[in-house]
Order: sequence, then structure tokens, then C-alpha cells
Amino acid sequence: MASVAKLIERMRYWCVEANMGYSQSDRWNFNPAGGNCDCSSLVIHCLQEAGFDTGGASYTGNLSANLTARGWARVGNNGNPQPGDILLNDADHVAVYLGGGKLAQASHSENNSAVGAPGDQTGGETNIRNYYNFPWNCYLRWTGPNDATNEGEGSVSAKDLYDTRDQDGRNVFDHAHQILDNLQGSARQALIDTKGNDGRNVLDGVIQARNEIAALKAMLQEQSATLAALSKAAGVKTSAKTDAGNKSAAFKIE
Repeated sequence: MASVAKLIERMRYWCVEANMGYSQSDRWNFNPAGGNCDCSSLVIHCLQEAGFDTGGASYTGNLSANLTARGWARVGNNGNPQPGDILLNDADHVAVYLGGGKLAQASHSENNSAVGAPGDQTGGETNIRNYYNFPWNCYLRWTGPNDATNEGEGSVSAKDLYDTRDQDGRNVFDHAHQILDNLQGSARQALIDTKGNDGRNVLDGVIQARNEIAALKAMLQEQSATLAALSKAAGVKTSAKTDAGNKSAAFKIE
């Protein structure tokens, strides 16, 4: 059965833990080691992982029609979304509200364009950030039954947590996510404070390694194109064979 809490968890996973870049030309490449998506394919994929029927939804423009026919309600943008709400601008963008003032989304490629290399080259192609108004035309809100069986007996829904107040007046959902954000911030700071063998902090080393891998892929692709052009100029018929990750190319004289 569908689970709003699972939808939130999957959006967090693909935006934070997985290495997902942004590219509309490679938008269904859900490879946690280095894949690509765009805003709508990310939301649709996570909905399906969370057990929701998405019908024929394939992009931002037909998301509302397919979901409202399958248990979702189109709610006016009042600036107060609930956890698990899909934040929708019908023409341009879609994201999911996580609660605690945060949303998850796929934004843009490393080139600030619609097309990019696999994997998150900048650390922000898919991201979690503070809630903002795109502007959203509406919130799509789940109105059907919600599965709690995967969360243990006696567990409550995300909405229950959102409606329950803690001792300091905040809702429990906001409090829990603030604790999570604090822990993530502490972990990031630890990476910054920890030095590698070359004296750089670990976070800089990881970012540089990602950039070097992207540069190597681009160099190999450029070399493949150059070899093909030289072979053509020399009058030699060649065939190029590349692996699935476009990491290498071998040319065979025919």
C-alpha cells in the first residue's frame, strides 16, 4: 500500500545519499552510483517506489491529471504545505515537501542547463533546501489510505507527527527534521575538519575527485571523436564501440 512517509524517505535518499545529477536527456537513469533525472522523473520514480499508482504520468505537465485521478487532491497554494505534498508548477517545476520547512527537488545540471553528465557534479543538482514559492500553482495532497505496516506496529503517519506539538510548541515532525539537519551539518563539518594525506580536507578531496572523473569522461569522449574524424579523413572505415558508462572507446578497422 502507498506510503507518504516512504515517498519522503525516497526523495531524501535520491537527493542526498545517491549520486544523482540533472539531465533532461538522460532523465530516467536512476543509478545511485552516478545517474541522472529531472524534476518530474524524480518525483514520479519516488512515487512509484513508495507504492503509488502514477498512471501515465511522464512529465510535469500531465502529473496533476494522472494523480488526481488516483487519490490525490489539488490543494490551493496557501504557503502551508503538509509533509508529502507534491509542490507543482504545472508548466515548469515540481518538488516534494518533506516537512520542517524543507523540500526536495532536482534543479539543474552542473552547467546550469537542462543537460549534464551523470552524477551530481556540484553537490546541488539534486538537493534539499528551505521551502520556497516557485511559484507553485497548487499542492497535490494524498487523500487515500496510508500504509504504516512498514514502519512498525503502532507507528504514526507523517501528518500525525506534523499535527502533534512538542513541549516547546513546535510540531514533532519539525523537531525531528531539525535534529536530522543538525546531525548532517555536524557530519559535513567533520569532513571539512578532517585532513587527508595531501593536507586538503576530505570534503574538498571528494569534490575534486568527482570533477576529475567528469573531466576524464569528457576527454575520452573527445578523443573518440577525434580518432573517428582522423580515420574518416584517412579513408579508413571504422566502427566505435563504447561501454555503457562511455568510459572508454575501442576502434576496429573494417
